[in-house]
Amino acid sequence: MTLPARSPRRARFLPLGAFALTAAAALAVTATAAPAAAQPRTTAHSAADNVEILLEAEVADDLPTALRSVPAEDSLADSVIEDVLDSRSTELSTLAAQDRDVRVDIREATDETAFGVAIVTAPEVEGEDPYAWLFAAELDGAAWTVGLEGTEEFSEILADSSLMDTEERETVAAATDPDQLSPMAYTGVGLPFSIGTSMVMTGGPHGFSAGPPFSSVDFAGGNGQARAARGGYAYSLCDGWTRVIHDNGYSTDYYHLENYQWLPGNNVGVGHYLGTQGNSVCAGGSSTGAHIHFSLRGYTDPNAAGWYVALNGLTLGGWTFVEGAAYGGYAYRNGVGTVYPGGSMYNYGF
Repeated sequence: MTLPARSPRRARFLPLGAFALTAAAALAVTATAAPAAAQPRTTAHSAADNVEILLEAEVADDLPTALRSVPAEDSLADSVIEDVLDSRSTELSTLAAQDRDVRVDIREATDETAFGVAIVTAPEVEGEDPYAWLFAAELDGAAWTVGLEGTEEFSEILADSSLMDTEERETVAAATDPDQLSPMAYTGVGLPFSIGTSMVMTGGPHGFSAGPPFSSVDFAGGNGQARAARGGYAYSLCDGWTRVIHDNGYSTDYYHLENYQWLPGNNVGVGHYLGTQGNSVCAGGSSTGAHIHFSLRGYTDPNAAGWYVALNGLTLGGWTFVEGAAYGGYAYRNGVGTVYPGGSMYNYGF
């Protein structure tokens, strides 16, 4: 399949000629929580050895020149990392000891606001998985106020900015705002391959990261193509990992993809081609045998901050999933039967 050229509107992750700003010395990280009001930061997270800042030249030109003599990209990265550490209740030194890096990929900046992707990578070993968030930030005096995807701050900053195209900005801000969403038993989400076709469920409900929530299912076989399980705005997190934010309080992740289509916020329909089953580990983790690691995220719980949600009892693609031990469990459809790991599953859509 011939893929379209990547859009120049957003920076490609690790593009040719991009700035990759990795500090030379690690600094100690305090466990102090971020203050409620934006204040100038004294902790230079961007100076740690396990931090990488990515942005293209045209995006760098749109950032403020400096804040209190600190490069704007460093100041922004410090604030994003602070929110990431707070979200995961961890420290940079702890992540470094786990062989995890933090990437801050600044994709867009305008009018003293910024948008991008924050990733905590994982070592490339079994049982370890990366984390990722979209982020929005606005400059408040001499410091950045940051919202991670799934928080009210993310939606508020994004909605009040001039980032993105108008329709994209308004849709993503509304679809991820936990304050405006109601929990839904009906997900309205299909499976990560074409409606009316089948793939093998190689792994039943399991965590995206070690342990619960069991938000993910693995698929392989069929024609091997990963397709959007519902329409929405698609964001490439790195080469092989896509997140599609839907309009109903959910988003879906697709990991380990190869023959990958780079999607920097494209409005895609259900069934849009994303890539093929593969073993890509662009942010770490492991993969044994080409497959699609498919995960569900939710925005209806303001305490979850757009995190992964358990599939147990939810219906996707016409099948209701029941969890057991990790990678076990099953899915059933009344009048059709039950599918266990290793069985073929037909996508009925939603």
